[in-house]
Amino acid sequence: MDFHDFVAALRRRWRFVTVCVLLGLAGAVAATALLPRTYTATAQLFIATSDATSGDAYQGGLFTQQRVKSYTRIVTSPAVLDGVISELGLRTTPGHLSQKISAQSPLDTTLVDIRVTDGSAAQAQTIADETAVQFTKYLATIEGSSAGAPPLVKASVVGGSEPPSTPTSPRPAVNVAIGLLAGIVVGVGGAVLRQSLDTTLRSADDVRTRLGLTTLGVVPPPGGPRKRNGSTRRTEALAQLRTRLRFAVGDDIPHSVLICGALPAEGRTRTAVDLATSVARTGRRVVLVEADLRRPRLAAELGLRGTPGMTGVLTGQASLPEALERVEGGTVRVLPSGPVPADPGTLVCSAEMGKLIRALEAEADLVVVDSPPLLSFADAAALASMTQGVLLVVRSGKTRRDDARRALDTLAAVRAHVLGAVLTATHAEGLADWQPPGDGDPQAPGTTARHPGQKTADRTDRVPVAGPRASMTSARAALPLRAAPATGGVTRAHRHHD
Repeated sequence: MDFHDFVAALRRRWRFVTVCVLLGLAGAVAATALLPRTYTATAQLFIATSDATSGDAYQGGLFTQQRVKSYTRIVTSPAVLDGVISELGLRTTPGHLSQKISAQSPLDTTLVDIRVTDGSAAQAQTIADETAVQFTKYLATIEGSSAGAPPLVKASVVGGSEPPSTPTSPRPAVNVAIGLLAGIVVGVGGAVLRQSLDTTLRSADDVRTRLGLTTLGVVPPPGGPRKRNGSTRRTEALAQLRTRLRFAVGDDIPHSVLICGALPAEGRTRTAVDLATSVARTGRRVVLVEADLRRPRLAAELGLRGTPGMTGVLTGQASLPEALERVEGGTVRVLPSGPVPADPGTLVCSAEMGKLIRALEAEADLVVVDSPPLLSFADAAALASMTQGVLLVVRSGKTRRDDARRALDTLAAVRAHVLGAVLTATHAEGLADWQPPGDGDPQAPGTTARHPGQKTADRTDRVPVAGPRASMTSARAALPLRAAPATGGVTRAHRHHD
């Protein structure tokens, strides 16, 4: 992960980092409020020699410094603390009291600093002062010389007696600093870790770098604020997708497009309906085909019931005009799936399905085909080989890289013409770098499906999926096309379908 990826991870997961920082600060404040306050009192002793015959003062100082190292351990001994407990009337034992007392000697000095911690400032100072007194008495006992002579070393109290005015624990500033630092470390570390373990595709840049595909559209979820002209971010994004689709296979929009995805719930059907509606608003003739015979839901969402649909046309039970229905005020014609057959895969993969798509291409400017998931059924791969182009739907934050690559491998196996990707459930931004396809652009829309590491297939190796319009008319003649009923197509109210 380079610096760019690090910054991208923080921008993408800034909410997680913010939550961690706030939790760290909240924990620091809670600890400061809940921890009991403790005070530290001090008493200082000066150790000196009293032997007048010791002669050299320098030698006497060295002698005292060596002794002081042992005196710091004697301060917390039971011999000293028993006297403290007795004099102050404390209800404790020398072992428990020694946990509150510490002693140390500054380097190259003959001083002994006694520190006592307690919840009461006055009590802490009283214990510190009494400990100094008891240590002085005990030192005179153990360092005493012959009878009638002064002790070789004596201790004098030179500091203490003033209770501390501020508690030493908790320390609010230190606690807040620690909580803030801990929150930043956990938040940033967690964001980077989650970014490293996240295998989903979230942006157009991920689609380009991980899959080698150009993102033709970044479509946000439905809803959101409307602009003055009544449009939303989604309608604007669909208009951009429609415009970019014009340059996917040359100078005009492809005759047929398959909308497919790796797994369910990626927004294929919604994308197909909205794309068909967006193109129809430009005055083009559009046919929407529900080729998902596994879990067909488009007809029910659009209010199309009791129609023979695609199944009736393929089995010869109905003509194509009879099966077509009109929605969106009559601007879009829909071929519903019809009754679910016993073997949907065989019906979709049949030669009649290819003839049906050819016939629809001859009747319309654009045929949008909805399909089942690529990795779940073989239907989508068969349909991909029959249409002029394929749009791979990738749901931001849900579609995983491995699943998308497997879907591309499946499309490459049938030599499908992948025009690009449509990123759904995200914000419509980040496509300013999109360019119409060029002859030497390996990531240009309209290339044959390939693995990200595979070289671009030569144009002469591509299998043409749609022929000229003249050949489409001849293919249309192979279908049982009868005259439409006098009532014509049924106009239905358009509703989005997820």
